[in-house]
Amino acid sequence: MRVLRFNITIAVALLASFCFGQQSIEFSQYTLNLKGINPATVGSNDMINVLGTFRSQYAGFENAPITYYVSADLGFKIANTKHGAGLSFYDNMVGIYRYQDINLMYAYRIGLKKGDLALGALVDFSTTSLNKDKAKNVESEYHDSSDPALSGECNDFKVDLGVGVSYMSPKWYAGVSLLNILQPNYRMTERIYFKKKMNLKFMGGYNISFTNPLYKLKTYANISTDFVTFTGLIGANLEYKENYWGGLGYRIDGAVVFLAGIRVLNGLVIGYSFDLPTSRLIRSAGCHEILLSYSFNVDLSKKNKYKSIRYL
Repeated sequence: MRVLRFNITIAVALLASFCFGQQSIEFSQYTLNLKGINPATVGSNDMINVLGTFRSQYAGFENAPITYYVSADLGFKIANTKHGAGLSFYDNMVGIYRYQDINLMYAYRIGLKKGDLALGALVDFSTTSLNKDKAKNVESEYHDSSDPALSGECNDFKVDLGVGVSYMSPKWYAGVSLLNILQPNYRMTERIYFKKKMNLKFMGGYNISFTNPLYKLKTYANISTDFVTFTGLIGANLEYKENYWGGLGYRIDGAVVFLAGIRVLNGLVIGYSFDLPTSRLIRSAGCHEILLSYSFNVDLSKKNKYKSIRYL
């Protein structure tokens, strides 16, 4: 019985370590949703934006990570000042763990040359839970199927903070954000707990124009660190008539990313990406991500006015 309890406790601890790395969700199509990594970009295109993303990592593996993300944000003016506000919801399931976050975001924007300098902040209401029914246990007449490590409510609620700064112009953008500032400590049972680490994120992108104005190459880079390890994505998308694009990216933690998207109707964007692991995880069916977004303006006096949710 002691051996059984020890094995279950160790397995849960290892899963907790793996799941911690999933706390900072890294979307492959983040350029379509910059506010997901930097609150200073909320409302940056002066439109009302609604977005939904589904991401399945390492498809084919049992209990592989699955993430749902939905958000809404808008840019607005008060007198001669520009602001942005938004709301997002994450639902991230990894093995026996589930992370749910609601983020309230705000940004203050200052016109600077041909772009906007913005300062942003977010408040994160986060719940972490453990599904003890998914924890595998050995069925044997020689062992007790109970384990005190999996007793109790198995969930915890915390509040966290994040800040960011960004500069966005028609030609290029750059920004830095600091998330999980309070580094909350989640205790789900008497024996199972973990601590979120502060996360620093850098982002940037540059548009390259060609002699043929129908084409544009949009480069991007995103680097994240918890001050112990690094992860990130670099790549480029070739865009045609601002309505069709395809591209390649590379994750520095080991994956080649293929992306494609289309803009239809007036402001509806459909995007898909596939991450092909370059490590031993290539045995999986890779990572799949589907994104839908819609941007619109409620000013009915201006017909057909819309902008891409991608500011650039």
